[in-house]
Amino acid sequence: MELQWRLIYSPALPAAWNMAIDEAMLLAHEAGLTIPTLRLYRWSPPAISLGLLQRIETINEFACRQLGFDIVRRPSGGGAVLHQHEVTYAIVVDGRICPEGSSVLATYRWLAQGLIAGLKKLGADASLPDQFRSHRHLTETFCFARLSGADLMVSGRKLGGSAQARRRYFLLQHGSIPLLLETEAIEQIFGATKHEGFTSLEEVLGRKVLLDEFVEAMVRGFSEALDIAFVASDLTKIELQLAELLFRYKYGTVEWTRERRTQQGLKAQIAAIIEEGIRTR
Repeated sequence: MELQWRLIYSPALPAAWNMAIDEAMLLAHEAGLTIPTLRLYRWSPPAISLGLLQRIETINEFACRQLGFDIVRRPSGGGAVLHQHEVTYAIVVDGRICPEGSSVLATYRWLAQGLIAGLKKLGADASLPDQFRSHRHLTETFCFARLSGADLMVSGRKLGGSAQARRRYFLLQHGSIPLLLETEAIEQIFGATKHEGFTSLEEVLGRKVLLDEFVEAMVRGFSEALDIAFVASDLTKIELQLAELLFRYKYGTVEWTRERRTQQGLKAQIAAIIEEGIRTR
């Protein structure tokens, strides 16, 4: 049976706003205020996103400042990601609709079908890594130098990475498929990293990939592989209120970025917005 999802195109935004919006979408969906959603977005300025539990000392902060990159901590796990030449995707959905079950691995592999189908439309033959290789390079700081069961491979090299944040059965999965990787920036921020373990879409295809071309392929891939009917939409009023709150008291703060601390009273304010949204829907 065809599923109906929202499709949201966001303008390029600073890192803290992108993470605030992603979490706001998860909170709204968990509360039953929205249907499943695919959001496609970019980053301005370029940014480094740290995994939820990652120490900020594992990256070169000075190099980030010199390059003009934002630094933000994600609500999801994994290693640091360089967001520069890419379109990032974010999905919020109830994991219980996954045909293979609601576990982290099952939902990763289910949603990967959409990514793989989209990449195939561009000419890239991607696949998930073999289970027995799923924990190589986990000590690497740079996400694209690590390999997990949720990553996409092309010819033995990592092309795309994804990470999840969960609230009960409800999940936020966001991920990155770089169109182009600037190895000089990677080396400055992360230190010596072997380039042979990862790649970019332009390197795989041997040609430049336009942003609109990539976005169209991803939407078609998810639609066909997962039997989804997309409805173009905007963020709701509640999601915007939640995002502003999360930006101000969480993702836009030094306390969260450096120490994973949020300001007092944030949970109560979030609950009040959600309660009002439920009451007035």
